[in-house]
Amino acid sequence: MMKTLTLALVAVGAIGLAVATAQAQTLTWWHHMPLEGAQGKLFQKYATEFEAANPGVKIEIHSVPPTQYFTMLSATLAAGDAPDILGMSYRNFSEFHDNRILSPIDAQALRSMGFSTVNDLKAAYSPGVLDPYRVGDSFYAVPWQFNIYAYIINAKHFREAGLDPAKDAPKTWDEVFHVAQKLVQKDASGRITRQALSFPFTHDAAWFLLELEPVIHDLGSSILNNDRTEALINNEAGVRAMKLVKKRFELGVSDKNIAAGLDYFNQGFPTGKFSMIVGGNWGIPRWRKEYAATVGKDDLLAIPYPTFSGKPAVASTTSWAWVVYARSTKKDLAWRFANFLTSQPSRNLIETGDIVPRAGWSQTEGARTVPQAAFWEQQLQFARPLANFPRYSRVADVLKKAMEEILLLDRDIQKTLDRAKTNIDAILQEGKKK
Repeated sequence: MMKTLTLALVAVGAIGLAVATAQAQTLTWWHHMPLEGAQGKLFQKYATEFEAANPGVKIEIHSVPPTQYFTMLSATLAAGDAPDILGMSYRNFSEFHDNRILSPIDAQALRSMGFSTVNDLKAAYSPGVLDPYRVGDSFYAVPWQFNIYAYIINAKHFREAGLDPAKDAPKTWDEVFHVAQKLVQKDASGRITRQALSFPFTHDAAWFLLELEPVIHDLGSSILNNDRTEALINNEAGVRAMKLVKKRFELGVSDKNIAAGLDYFNQGFPTGKFSMIVGGNWGIPRWRKEYAATVGKDDLLAIPYPTFSGKPAVASTTSWAWVVYARSTKKDLAWRFANFLTSQPSRNLIETGDIVPRAGWSQTEGARTVPQAAFWEQQLQFARPLANFPRYSRVADVLKKAMEEILLLDRDIQKTLDRAKTNIDAILQEGKKK
């Protein structure tokens, strides 16, 4: 159920962006972060501080559970009761843009955020992070959360297996499966008691694609063609990538029955249920805090995503950004608030561990609190947005179902991906006709 918190004005005075308002204004703000979590608590502080800096302004916060967020947002928009400012995933951006829900960052919006030109806006952010929210020459959002994904290994497991986490960290897929056979643990009957690798069956489609899409990219292909009108998932690269993902089960270093009931990243990996994971920059600092009694400082290590050649070449990124409702009557205030929310990357890192991708974030005091900050920044040179395609929810569900059939039910890879392509192409054409 939606949690609503109205934060009243608590102080009068200027802190940074002070602007006197002629009359009281209430800005409605939606996001998907739990209010009791680190990011939710910081958002409440930001709202209070913005109110204090802008006398007469009240921020009405609506925290919606992630699993319900876009369903409830769509229903609210259909009812004509939209928030002024809202969190938007890059994956859902195309759909909302195409439905003319979002306000572009025009000249007035730039001025509201304190920028003179679009180039000034671009210079304020890390290279490329605004691009997923761009259509033509216009940008529509400012990112507040940026995630970089690579491989993370349990160094403690490596040492216990007689492996050196630094020297033996796998660079190629052959090396992944080689060390996996040393890391997996089995009982006397041969039943797996600790997996070397697992799979995120209990999570949403994005986690499935974090396993598959980087492999497809490494093979020089993609989920969709360049103009995003046709699926390529059943081509040679797609089939080869799917065979690679399935190999962990065929080699006996993963157990699909164990994986099917395991909370992959929240509980499974940090509690040592398996040894290698696709994980984000947020993972290690979060797991150290949440499992401080069992996760030591040197127990987890981030490494480049494995490739066929062994040379770092692929890294997935995801992001969330602030957008403004196209019909809001408070666009200037909403964009000013969006800029305020993204203006403190160091503080955000210290209090939440999440990256606000402002230019220079990796040189801030907050970056020093992120394990292997330099490594994560280096991975940006290989980064591509994960599953950045139109009609994301429906297309991703088709891909997830196909992967479940292949991995859990042992369906034929080529035939299953052929069906997935047919279904995805129909979805894309349906969107094109509209």
